Amino acid sequence: MINSITLKGKRHRRGSFILATIVMSLIPGCGVMGDSSANDPAPEVRDVDDARNVAKELSSQILDAIGLKGKTSEPGPGVSPCEEDSKHLYKIRHPWSLWGVPEQDMERSMERLKDELPKRGWKVASYGRNKSVAKNLELIAESTKFKFSVNITFMDKRRSSEETAARAGKTSGIVVTLVSACFRVPEGKIVDQY
Repeated sequence: MINSITLKGKRHRRGSFILATIVMSLIPGCGVMGDSSANDPAPEVRDVDDARNVAKELSSQILDAIGLKGKTSEPGPGVSPCEEDSKHLYKIRHPWSLWGVPEQDMERSMERLKDELPKRGWKVASYGRNKSVAKNLELIAESTKFKFSVNITFMDKRRSSEETAARAGKTSGIVVTLVSACFRVPEGKIVDQY
């Protein structure tokens, strides 16, 4: 179990990770960018530690753009093999959440993100109510510069059914799921080494 996390150089107390888990289970592929495709036949060679550091920095920038001081939960960036070549291709997945702030403030921060992320190099692909039963507010964006996509969802307990609220711990929160494109490990390395 996660006892504390570090975001922007500050340690935060352990918090509910269940919101991130629920959202990740609802997002096929967890991002705008899929595995490498015909449009990107040669994934960029990137050391896993470098890609993890980029994920941490992007998450810090997103937290800054959210502009709220609440509780955060973060397992840290993880490595997932890509289907095309699970020995040499990988993605970075970095889910985390923020809660403990009034719902009205979280809703306003989602609107702020829609305006702020493009100033930081992100292209907003979609913004609005998602297709969940609760019709949560969702923003999906991608950074072609860093080859990451992000899904940010305001899980509003005020909009949830009793069953959904019970699974989510009856806590509203902003759930962030940051996912990279597929990268290739440096020559002589395999994904399992990470």
